Amino acid sequence: MRRHLRFGSYLVSLCGAFILLSSLHSSAQKTVVQDAGPGVKQEFDYDAAGRIVEIRTVGTDGKLQGKVNNVYNAMSEVELQTNTAYWPDGKSIQKIGSVRFDQNFNFTSEIIEDFDQSGKHVSGHQLFHDPVTGIFRCFDWKAAPQKYQAIDCPASEESHEGPKTTPKITRDEVLKHLAAARQTAKADQKSGRMKPKEPVQDAITTTDKDVGIVLPALLRPGARVSGSITNDPDRFAGNPELLVTRVSLPIPSGGDASQLSGWTYELKGSDPQPASDPFSLVVPTGAAELAFTLRQTANPATAVSGKLEIPRTTAKPAPAPKNFESAALCFKQDTCVVAGPLSGDSRETFAAFDSVPAPIVAETDSMAVIDTPFFMNLGPAALIVAEGTQVNAMPVVVAHLALSLNHQPIKPPDYMITILRVEAVGELGDDQWRYGVFPTGNVERARALVPGFNPAKAVEQEREQREKQEKQDGLPKKDDKKDESAGMVLVVVKNNTPQLVAPRGAKEQTFVFHLTPESFAMGEFKYDIVLDPLKAGTFSLKLTAIPFLAPVRAQVFDAESATAKN
Repeated sequence: MRRHLRFGSYLVSLCGAFILLSSLHSSAQKTVVQDAGPGVKQEFDYDAAGRIVEIRTVGTDGKLQGKVNNVYNAMSEVELQTNTAYWPDGKSIQKIGSVRFDQNFNFTSEIIEDFDQSGKHVSGHQLFHDPVTGIFRCFDWKAAPQKYQAIDCPASEESHEGPKTTPKITRDEVLKHLAAARQTAKADQKSGRMKPKEPVQDAITTTDKDVGIVLPALLRPGARVSGSITNDPDRFAGNPELLVTRVSLPIPSGGDASQLSGWTYELKGSDPQPASDPFSLVVPTGAAELAFTLRQTANPATAVSGKLEIPRTTAKPAPAPKNFESAALCFKQDTCVVAGPLSGDSRETFAAFDSVPAPIVAETDSMAVIDTPFFMNLGPAALIVAEGTQVNAMPVVVAHLALSLNHQPIKPPDYMITILRVEAVGELGDDQWRYGVFPTGNVERARALVPGFNPAKAVEQEREQREKQEKQDGLPKKDDKKDESAGMVLVVVKNNTPQLVAPRGAKEQTFVFHLTPESFAMGEFKYDIVLDPLKAGTFSLKLTAIPFLAPVRAQVFDAESATAKN
């Protein structure tokens, strides 16, 4: 059991049982007796499948000291293990402890009960865990009424509660972060333009590789927008806020042209610029497409041309936002949206998370889509967006969604366990947990993964289910505004290689998690996934996290004065 609560009591280790099961096996039903110390014997009972179903420890006086019972699932893995300890008479039970796991080895329950020599139940506890929601429920045995009563679960070593209110960001902090981030960005830009000495290598080969030209999804005629080119278009594909055009380039194995900085990008009617830099344009009126060319800088004859489609829109322009706001929760290696009165030219806009510069993937005059840097600390951060002398700082939390194993080779008959981790979401303050839909494209993004998904309905159903369970457990109704208004984080794990692996418990090759503040009461959210191989190959799982939280307002600073507005 990976996550133990601090009951300071007897816990059963399933790992020990697995070691024992792997070292002792038989093909027929029988009992095997072994020495376990001076005069002490252990008796192992096997079923017809060769699985240990009971282990008894017998003392020098021939009396039973304890026993272990195993219950197996359909995969012949221990699902429930019960340990029983006896008083010296070998008949009266002193303690019973049981621990249960689901088919993916996620801990689901622990029950510990203590008895005196007369057989009276004197103490104990029950701990239940829903692996899909991450919520724990705890009960303590009360001797006087002789029954279990619900209690608040004790803190674990990983427990952490976010602040009640998000701390204000000071002007000095913001300007220090901004100066450091600008300095880092300049150093990165300089190093990116340096030409390293080419190592001695074999003859250069050329491979076609997809890059992506990324623009805002909303291209309003006459409006200025900005975009960028990425060598990993899959990262941004499926994002409703973005339009990704794939282009196959002949990328050599060495030389300048092996990187985007060794190519130029030309839009019809504009000068060429390095493909690694952001670009900006005014959306032409009445045009359905826009011609472009990607060309090798050192070898201009090598070029790829294409057309960017300009989607038609009948929607009326939304009113220009007067204030800046952003998503409250941003995940590493994903985008984070900021809304506000922008120029639309990302070359004039600078973004950073604290002192870490953050590339702007795409921008309009009302929205910037920012790439959350991978190499930065998790937890609270100031998302800074600066244009001219105006600096906007939004209090956000940077989280991480990851699998312990992914894109790994696998082959029968050995299964593989990968652990889903959702880190740092518990750092959100109470005021950051408020329900909302920002950006609005989050609903479309969620429904592409979970057809028909309704975030408001899902939040309400989760709340009603928790309140019903708490009532059944006998807990008093919470007077908690955070719980009443809290949003959720939708996490989806999809199997992209159904021909290679079968994830246990997945519905249509997909796991769906609705995570709420209670999901992080014991620290990061974890969920084990067992992958049963169907044939040899490299498996791939796709992870997506979509927060349904209200946006956070920016504090606005003037870089040339000491004033700030909320």
